Amino acid sequence: MVNAPKVKVSKEEFTQVLYYWLSQRLTKQAIKQTAKDLDFKIKSNEDFNKILQELFALNMWLIVRACEKVFDDIDKRNECLDMFHRLVYQGHTGGPEENFGNWMTSIGMKYVEYSQAMETEQPPSPLWVLAKVINKNLFGEVKKDVILQVNISAYVGIPYETLEDLIKKYDIE
Repeated sequence: MVNAPKVKVSKEEFTQVLYYWLSQRLTKQAIKQTAKDLDFKIKSNEDFNKILQELFALNMWLIVRACEKVFDDIDKRNECLDMFHRLVYQGHTGGPEENFGNWMTSIGMKYVEYSQAMETEQPPSPLWVLAKVINKNLFGEVKKDVILQVNISAYVGIPYETLEDLIKKYDIE
């Protein structure tokens, strides 16, 4: 099988691709479908915001993690991720520029939480431990439900692989 040639893009264009991927995972319809898949009941705006916040941070982390794995050029990766975070901050929060640092600190804390879960040696797998973290964040305590754990794991694992494949298709100038 012959590899298709990579698509040459600027850092800005690549950042837009990542932003588009994130945006598709966070539409109102996508959030409601994920809530249904995870048996998370949305009875109020507070419930919707709770799952939105968790999925927002999780999908941002997935992008960062995939870029960290795929990129050989660390400087280029970091530059793209910096641009991506600024784009997301401007597009999703609409907050003032002076609050960007606080926002990055807040999202960084979620990244640490997810990364620590993935670094565990606990059985059955790091992805399972991450699913337990998300389970607890959504429901307040870990629901002892194997199907829920599998569904959360699938929500994380399948798109992560797809995201890695997507990133590999680009030659970033």
